[in-house]
Amino acid sequence: MAKVYLTGAGPGDPALLTLKAKQALAKSDVILYDRLANQRFLDYASETAEKIYVGKKAADHRYTQSEIESLMLAKVEAGKTVCRLKGGDPFVYGRGGEEALRLAELGIDFEIIPGISSALAVPLYAGIPLTQRHLASSFAVITGHEAAAKSSSTVKIEEIAAAVDTLVVLMGVGKLAKIVERVIAAGRDPETPIALIRWGSRSQQQVIKGKLANIVVKVKTAKLKPPAVIIIGEVVRLREQLNWFEKKQLLARNILVTRPAEQAAEFVELIESEGGQAILAPAIKIKEAANPLPLKKAIRELTAYNFIIFTSVNGVEFFWQELQQAGLDARAFAGHKIICIGSKTAKKLAEFGLQADYLPADYSTAGILNLLENLAAAGEINFAESNFLLPRANLASRDLADQLINWGAAVTDLTAYQTVPAELPTDLIKLIKNNQLDLLTFTSSSTVSNFMNGIKNLAAAETDLEDLMLKLQEIPVICIGPVTAASARQEGLAVNLIAEEYTINGLFKAIINYFTKLE
Repeated sequence: MAKVYLTGAGPGDPALLTLKAKQALAKSDVILYDRLANQRFLDYASETAEKIYVGKKAADHRYTQSEIESLMLAKVEAGKTVCRLKGGDPFVYGRGGEEALRLAELGIDFEIIPGISSALAVPLYAGIPLTQRHLASSFAVITGHEAAAKSSSTVKIEEIAAAVDTLVVLMGVGKLAKIVERVIAAGRDPETPIALIRWGSRSQQQVIKGKLANIVVKVKTAKLKPPAVIIIGEVVRLREQLNWFEKKQLLARNILVTRPAEQAAEFVELIESEGGQAILAPAIKIKEAANPLPLKKAIRELTAYNFIIFTSVNGVEFFWQELQQAGLDARAFAGHKIICIGSKTAKKLAEFGLQADYLPADYSTAGILNLLENLAAAGEINFAESNFLLPRANLASRDLADQLINWGAAVTDLTAYQTVPAELPTDLIKLIKNNQLDLLTFTSSSTVSNFMNGIKNLAAAETDLEDLMLKLQEIPVICIGPVTAASARQEGLAVNLIAEEYTINGLFKAIINYFTKLE
């Protein structure tokens, strides 16, 4: 049954979205989202959900409040479940109350999902607590829209500023001079510390700190624009000791992630854990093999093989799906030796109750071949009597299969799954043009080739295509391994670093090392 979720998105850090908000996004047919709601949260919505931007900023309202409410009602009346996603908490100057009352009047089912308010979280991300023993025991939150106009304001700022230790002002950047004037008129010392925090809790966080006496000039000099939270009071001095977020190693770094969307979560979370902004641009999609019959046949004849080599998590997952469809389980692997590339592949195998017999130290084709050579030298394998099964991607290199055949082994190298091009986000061209990408990352040769083809398709109508490609080639690149790096270089990209360990964790370590050396 259709309903509306009035949902708080928190201040911006993706990790501060509540579990309940994430669930609401997943089950909604329509997402109406604001400017202050991190657009990364749209990834939690279903692929079929309709996503409508209804953001508002000073002098630029795509939809009026009345139009937003009418749109929401129209969607509900059409039988749709709506997630009304608002930055911070929807009921702290978010007009959530107005929308809830309208729904209640019309008898429409709704649910309120609180969000972490920017008034509380953003100061903490700047190292500023709102209360502190022996320093500040009270605080107030007011709206800057009304606080500036002394004659018509409903906010009695003189009384509030005189009554509390810490004053938090939301939506007040444009009226800063008037707000400061009224706070000083309330009796606050012009030397009182004040801070403005723009895009608090996000990778782009910017903090301007000063005193009531000089903050207007500082903000004007810095050309600070909304959105920003203003904090006035002695607690601002604690920033010198408690500033923690801005020490993150990837703060203000925009890092392009080209992994398939369904497999990017771990990598994205690692980047965000160090304050970076992951720009999701999946270059490929993972799908079942175009022709699954060879895999089905191999599973029916599994007893014919004595070695099975899994080179990726995807290979394990699609192999297991076919195994189950054939009515088989882990017992079908009895008597087989299993070799895996990478700890993640082995971990996925373990989820199905299977233990890899061999895991080369070097997570690559070369690593597997070196391992097999050592086993042969120790008399543990006779290639002439060995039959290898390789369930892999459609675009996997033939190097492994060819070398095994060269050693005299029987090899069945088949497609367990395929990688197909994904449509890149259209705003990628703008990011490249404006030099807003600090790093490109690639985890396979197919992500490289499909990314480059996708960029060329997006830029087909560009008049300055040559300049765009030159800019792209100037962006630093980090690759998961040497094969991927070779593909990137072949495309003319500037490969700066290759992960020492060919895993997502290894790639992340390489990113940290790269930016650490830059500093």
